[in-house]
Amino acid sequence: MTGKKPALPRIAAHMAATADGKISTRRFTPSQFTSPADKARLHEIRAAHDAILAGRGTVAADTMSMRLSNEKLRAARIRRGLPAEPLRVVVSNAGRLDPAWKIFQHRGSPLVVFSTTRMPAQTRSAIAPLCDLYLFEAPAVPLRAAMALLRPAYGVRSLVCEGGGELLRSLAEGGMLDEIHLTVAPVVFGGSGAPTLTGLPGGFLPNPMEFQIARLRTIGDECVLHLVRGKKKRTRV
Repeated sequence: MTGKKPALPRIAAHMAATADGKISTRRFTPSQFTSPADKARLHEIRAAHDAILAGRGTVAADTMSMRLSNEKLRAARIRRGLPAEPLRVVVSNAGRLDPAWKIFQHRGSPLVVFSTTRMPAQTRSAIAPLCDLYLFEAPAVPLRAAMALLRPAYGVRSLVCEGGGELLRSLAEGGMLDEIHLTVAPVVFGGSGAPTLTGLPGGFLPNPMEFQIARLRTIGDECVLHLVRGKKKRTRV
């Protein structure tokens, strides 16, 4: 008798892109092309989920702590019987992480690191006291297995991925992406070396992922989309 597959959290992505679909420059500099209102919305979306997910490159480029700094949002979570801040989750295939990064210095919420046995021994010993460290014997983190650990071990029913494009592509390739929150900014970068939502321009996904527009708004000069997979179209303008 075949056992049931482990239940995955509901996985959303929250990203910002230029009008020509770029999420950063070719130098992978921090995303500073959206408005302060969009930055505030980032925290609102964080607060609505049990966990925040990011890849190593995004954590390094954006000097992320992945904290929830808005006190009203923290208080609202506590009133709902939740921790003040969501669980933070970082994925790094090669394990090139620095314990001096802000992500390790902020202790307001637990931190989980998924990596592989490629991680240098010195890095393992340095970050092990600062996080829950999971190492897989594989060239790359098996994302489905990693995501399946989060629900039974940490009670994560929903998480939001904040990038980067390569991690988002891997989630899409595995059919694990359920929602996309996307802000489209009125700016054009150009450049074939600048990453898109699914990383650097390259091959097609094995299977296309189709979404419905659950909500579409314009806020100032920005277009804010909420895309949901596998639901009837409910567009509100």
